[in-house]
Amino acid sequence: MPRTLAAPTISSFMKNLVTNSVTNSGPDLDPLTTPLEREQVLAAYQRACVALEAAQADNGAWAGEVVWNPMLICQYVICCHIVGREIPEPRRRRIRRSLELQRKRDGGWGMHPDLPPSPAGPDHHPDQPEHPDHDGAESGLAGAHDSWMFHTVLAYVALRLLGAANDDPLVLDARAWIHAHGGPYGTPTWGRAWLALLGLYPWSELQPLLPELWLLPDDSPMHPRRLYCHMRLIYLGLSYLYGARARADASPLIESIRSELYPEGFELSRFRATRGQIVSTDLYEPIGRSLEWLFAGARALSRAIPAVVRRRALARAWAHIEFEFSSTDWVCLSPVNGMLFCLAMWSRDRRDPRLAQALDGLEYWMWEDEHEGLRICGARSDIWDTSFALQALCEGPPLDEAARAVSRASAWLPHAQLRDDIPGGREHYRESARGGWGFANEHHPWPVSDCTAEALEGLLHAEHRGWDHADARLDLGRKLAAVAFVLRRQNDDGGFGSYEPRRGSMVLARFNPAEMYGNCMLEYSYTECTASCVRGLAVAREALGDDMPSELRARVQAAVDAGVGFLLGAQHKNGAWPGFWGVNYTYGTFFSVAGLLAAGLDGEHVAVRRAVRYLIGQQRADGGWGERYEGVLESRERPLDADQPSRVVQTAWAVLTLQQAAPERGREAIERGLRFLLDRQLPDGTWPHDASVGVFFNTAVLDYRLYKLVFPTWAIARQLGRGAAGA
Repeated sequence: MPRTLAAPTISSFMKNLVTNSVTNSGPDLDPLTTPLEREQVLAAYQRACVALEAAQADNGAWAGEVVWNPMLICQYVICCHIVGREIPEPRRRRIRRSLELQRKRDGGWGMHPDLPPSPAGPDHHPDQPEHPDHDGAESGLAGAHDSWMFHTVLAYVALRLLGAANDDPLVLDARAWIHAHGGPYGTPTWGRAWLALLGLYPWSELQPLLPELWLLPDDSPMHPRRLYCHMRLIYLGLSYLYGARARADASPLIESIRSELYPEGFELSRFRATRGQIVSTDLYEPIGRSLEWLFAGARALSRAIPAVVRRRALARAWAHIEFEFSSTDWVCLSPVNGMLFCLAMWSRDRRDPRLAQALDGLEYWMWEDEHEGLRICGARSDIWDTSFALQALCEGPPLDEAARAVSRASAWLPHAQLRDDIPGGREHYRESARGGWGFANEHHPWPVSDCTAEALEGLLHAEHRGWDHADARLDLGRKLAAVAFVLRRQNDDGGFGSYEPRRGSMVLARFNPAEMYGNCMLEYSYTECTASCVRGLAVAREALGDDMPSELRARVQAAVDAGVGFLLGAQHKNGAWPGFWGVNYTYGTFFSVAGLLAAGLDGEHVAVRRAVRYLIGQQRADGGWGERYEGVLESRERPLDADQPSRVVQTAWAVLTLQQAAPERGREAIERGLRFLLDRQLPDGTWPHDASVGVFFNTAVLDYRLYKLVFPTWAIARQLGRGAAGA
């Protein structure tokens, strides 16, 4: 039988957040020359609160931009060209501006959002890090400041479609890079599909994306419903377009682009000879022998599929696409599948009157200004950012700015909870959504496990503090619905998935057709999601007390116990937990330790002791922490170079963890970390950008713009506010 863990009450959890410390040995570091004065910390916190309140949206949410790379804005240009939507001149100019700013040091564009430093000028970005990671090995995956074929080819095509001449400096440099790396033949499969839509790659030589898979019985192990939801809907769009052989009308401009990309000629034999090759700059997960056999069989099968079966498959796929449009009010799960669905609608009926609405739905994902231009983000993070900001401020001392901000946020956040299931969702493979919160906002009905746990916890802390908006306070039924939602995302191994519990066999992970991404085929049990869910469930159980029905309380206890077991088993030998959604060990450890402590483990538990020992051992000479994103790629520790300064957000994660797990014996490390944060705070209360620390699918790095404000503020609040929550 699983052991039952005693959990702290929400009062003690909020007052202390930790009760025990651990004995640790760290590196030989110079101690602080002077103690950290509370007045200095309080002044920094006051500045940070002013900055946070200024960053709060009118509706009470915090909504930071999630910066990725130029892939999406380039696909938007291509999509608009194909369907015939004119992009106004001001937007054309802003799109070019965004591409100018995101260009890499070798003249192309890449996966990573951080930019190489450059002298002040047209390409200068004020938030560039002073010390880039020069890790772009020519023989392998491109580094943070180097180009990828996928992004460079898309940007090249987009610039030409926007009206840039073939001798435009941006175009010339990009074309030179493309040809120097073997031409577009080595573009990953998803890039080939976008080229095929323009007649710049033959559909016949694309790896097969059969829509007929949607006709399989639901219990088939190969049915697409078993895929991770983002992968599932991207495959849905791509398979429709592949099956329909969708293609833009020919034009002189397209012919010119084709001749520029393929000066040697557009010969089918060359595409056939290279269809199994992906350029090294973009290749993360090579196509294995099993997938090669599957592609060969699918290609042979495709030639034998009767037209009537193909029509049925396209009709089935279209029904799922249509449902996604209608159930999200045209926003879709992401702009990636949203644009593919727009193209599917155009392919099915170019005069469909709903196409304008579908295209307008993409506006939801856009950020636009004169300085950085027009860009499209792959995610909105309003609920995510707001939940963390709430928790941060609720741990701090009672400042008017903090109380006002919490009240406004707690008036908005309940409105973003999904009150009911998605009508008709089951037949389109949607899990029950009732009680959940998503990552984005109230207009995006795709709820997530950890987002729900973090939102619920934030609101419970605001209510406990007495700072919440009483008129919007969740009633008991909605709190219980949130708890039930989280429970439904737990996997058999005790860990938690994100949008859904895992549906498919791990064997499917070997059939990844997206060569530039890893770990994207299935839902997994994620360390961070599991820790958030364990913590949220434990806090909710104590906050609700006897109001939680006994049967639900028993389920929560079992889920927490299983989640703790998963976390203990996921700890690495170095004492840390790796991140899946953030870089890297500091991120995973921040969540995992907090989850274990909330579940009832104390600071003397061997897992917590090992985590604290790891963090203290990783503290750098400047008092901060920092690690490179390549550690996520390589599944190992990748510390910063000795001459690189520590990173603000990673330092905040480490300090927050030590404050919980070792508030006394980790005091020196905590104070040195706080000193680092205080020294880097800007006069306006914010912190400068130094590196992007979000990630997904191993290679896709994200810059969460609000992280550098929320997490340092939280570390300072925690230092000041022990006991304040119960005051």
